[in-house]
Amino acid sequence: MNKSGDENRSVRNTKKRLQDGLLTLLQNKPINQITVKELTDLVDVNRGTFYFHYTDVYDLLYKTEDRFFNDFNTVLNGTQLKSNDDIYPYLVEIFSFLEKNANMCRIFFSENCDMKFFNNIKSLVNDRCFAFSQSASQNVDSQRAALYNAFVVNGCAGLMQRWLDDDFAETPEEISQILLDIITSGIKGMGVTSDTGK
Repeated sequence: MNKSGDENRSVRNTKKRLQDGLLTLLQNKPINQITVKELTDLVDVNRGTFYFHYTDVYDLLYKTEDRFFNDFNTVLNGTQLKSNDDIYPYLVEIFSFLEKNANMCRIFFSENCDMKFFNNIKSLVNDRCFAFSQSASQNVDSQRAALYNAFVVNGCAGLMQRWLDDDFAETPEEISQILLDIITSGIKGMGVTSDTGK
């Protein structure tokens, strides 16, 4: 690897250490109580190096959130849902991503972080669910579909939070099946009949 590549790898490693350090501190205190000095001392990075990459700890947090947000959005958009039969593997992929990024999820969805980020995640899920429910229930009253969608999105958020709090007691496959059963019941309640399952 050339010198430029080594430098790029060094920068990536430094940013990763700062990101991990921030997540560690966020486990015990909110962002407004974390200082650059505290963070750089924890991960043994020079403060000048920190300020070369970030304006302050909020800048680091927002960039870390942006990366997670974009990765999550990629997962959401990675599969084209055409029928209810596609839901199960889609859910497994989503919950597998959340499990893989467990530390970030615990921090980002906790009260130590900005709830705006959590609401942005819910908005992403809402848009995806609404697009699918519209295509799956074309003959259903739009207001009823919107109410159902709001229920599913908020229910998904609560289920995900409980899954995190329980330290992933179920596998991504198991939690996906639980959610699928709930979604299927709701779709049938709206008068849409279709086969679902793995």
